[in-house]
Amino acid sequence: MLLETKCNLCGADSFFVLFRESDIYLPVDYKITMHEQGRSLRLVKCRRCGLIYANPRPQVNAILASYAEMVDEDYLKEESGRRLSARYTLKFLKKSAKKGKILEIGCAAGFLLDEAKNDGWEEVYGVELSKWAVAYARDVLKLENIFEGALKKARYPSSYFDAVVLKDTIEHLFSPKDILVEVRRILKPNGVLCVNTPDVGSLLSKMLKARWWGLKDAHLYYFTKQTLSEMFESCGFVTIKSRSSARSFTLGYWLGKAKHYNSRLFGYISWLVNLFNLKNKIFCFNLGDQVEMFARKSRKLKYLEELEAEAEQQEHTKKKVIVVLPAYNAGKTIKKTVADIPKESVDEIILVDDVSKDNTVEIAKKLGLKVFVHKKNSGYGANQKTCYTKALEEGADIVVMVHPDYQYDPKVIPLLIEPIQNGRADAVFGSRMMKGGALEGGMPPWKHNANIILTAFENVMLGTYLTEYHSGFRAYSAKYLRSVNFVLNSDGFIFDTEIIIQGLLKYMRIEEVPIRTRYFDEASSIKFWPSVIYGLGILKMLLKYVLHKGEITRFKQLE
Repeated sequence: MLLETKCNLCGADSFFVLFRESDIYLPVDYKITMHEQGRSLRLVKCRRCGLIYANPRPQVNAILASYAEMVDEDYLKEESGRRLSARYTLKFLKKSAKKGKILEIGCAAGFLLDEAKNDGWEEVYGVELSKWAVAYARDVLKLENIFEGALKKARYPSSYFDAVVLKDTIEHLFSPKDILVEVRRILKPNGVLCVNTPDVGSLLSKMLKARWWGLKDAHLYYFTKQTLSEMFESCGFVTIKSRSSARSFTLGYWLGKAKHYNSRLFGYISWLVNLFNLKNKIFCFNLGDQVEMFARKSRKLKYLEELEAEAEQQEHTKKKVIVVLPAYNAGKTIKKTVADIPKESVDEIILVDDVSKDNTVEIAKKLGLKVFVHKKNSGYGANQKTCYTKALEEGADIVVMVHPDYQYDPKVIPLLIEPIQNGRADAVFGSRMMKGGALEGGMPPWKHNANIILTAFENVMLGTYLTEYHSGFRAYSAKYLRSVNFVLNSDGFIFDTEIIIQGLLKYMRIEEVPIRTRYFDEASSIKFWPSVIYGLGILKMLLKYVLHKGEITRFKQLE
């Protein structure tokens, strides 16, 4: 029995028919690797919002039964290509999400989850209807947390996952809206949602029309980038990134899809493929007709009370704090610096040595620090890149950078991390300019005045109200560091400004706390001419910001 349905996005019951049904039947023999292009369901387009969907469609019980009995051995033959595509998705995902708990809805045989486990995600979970696929994930890949059944029946706790993935799944759902609302409930306040689905608004879809590969019996919904973004918004999400997604399969698999478009051309190409033994070679193609979107929970007024309650709940979970020390010739001061770090507020201390010429490394190891040494002297910015990368790998929730030259007072760390711990800020900077801390600590007047002038100019250009952009005493949340491309920043001192601009473009919340500094002969300090070059570098970075923000040109570093 087929059921008439309304638009799942806006609820309207007004539509026009795109493609009419032909010999309608229930998809009882569904397989993931189906190549056939024939359609069985009438496709309509909502007159109000533009969502395309199957109407009428089978009853939900018939759909669930079809998926539960699905067995698709051909799916396993493409394991290498599917894993390659999964790694590509995870590469984007881990830039924005903590590598904690990840859930894939419609996880099939579990290739993406296995890749996530291998990539260092703490816990991997899956939801899948197919008994055959669940058995493979559990028995062969040894994935323990796979739930067989519908998402809501899994009854996951609220604010539980750091990331939720729906890869080639949302188009199959009986009610995408209901599932996304449930995803919002189980996603952490700073968690990330990733949805990958065929793009019916793509050029290829418009060219092929009814013969487009994405039109399948089992697909109940067809999204464009616009309607998917609107679906996110209606369920309490905001899109943070959208991209066209590539797919990786063997050449034999690609040919299986192409066979139904031109049998003669298929014959010629197959002959060549067999001649050169290319059938099992993996090819990655981006045809522009697969969209992948990443989203976070919306912070609109109607959701604020819910988000604050979730954030308060998260506060009771202890956050791992790691202090990082970017070191170069700090042998005379490192012992004093480490002694002043409040041990009750810090879980671990990491020192990254930029090929010091003194005994910095030996002293650090005697102090029990975790030490990493560069193979060659790479610069202050390069040192920070290693510091943050290693801290995130160690599972840090908050990363505090302190210069080991004893110029900054580490005793202030509890004050520095408090706004991040209670959810008020994503980064906190220790400011030497607040309460006269810089001059009292012995900062040279020329450097003090140059700092004020440069900071004022940066505030005007960036629309901020910071008292200092150039402090070397900072705390970042893991969310901040995962959201920005800090590895693309300069290896020099300009890194400090670049990472702030990157955070502002990601709408990160920044606070400041007053600190005092000590200027003495053994403390590291940038000299006059290097300071001039540093200032010019900041002006160049501000120009890049203006061009990027105004969409005059785009910089990968600022994406």
